[in-house]
Amino acid sequence: MSKNNDKKESNKSASIINRFNILFVDFQIVMTILTLIVFVLFIFNTRLFNYLQLSLGVTLLVMAYNNQIIYKRVGATILYGIIGFMLLIFLFLGLLGV
Repeated sequence: MSKNNDKKESNKSASIINRFNILFVDFQIVMTILTLIVFVLFIFNTRLFNYLQLSLGVTLLVMAYNNQIIYKRVGATILYGIIGFMLLIFLFLGLLGV
């Protein structure tokens, strides 16, 4: 009887990771590489700050999603989510001139 319960629990945890979530892992890899490229360009041209802020904010939000769904690390999820949202809010406020 306990073997059946173990199989049901393992199936529930395995069903969360699907192709859609793996797509977000791939998106996180692409966004991390893009952010690193924009950071290197920002070192030589400080006018790219808005692009760096946008790519870093989106990367952190995708990392927060992956931490919540795949890795199940709540502390990191909250931290990445807050920092990502704050970066995007400051970006849009800066673009509006506020």
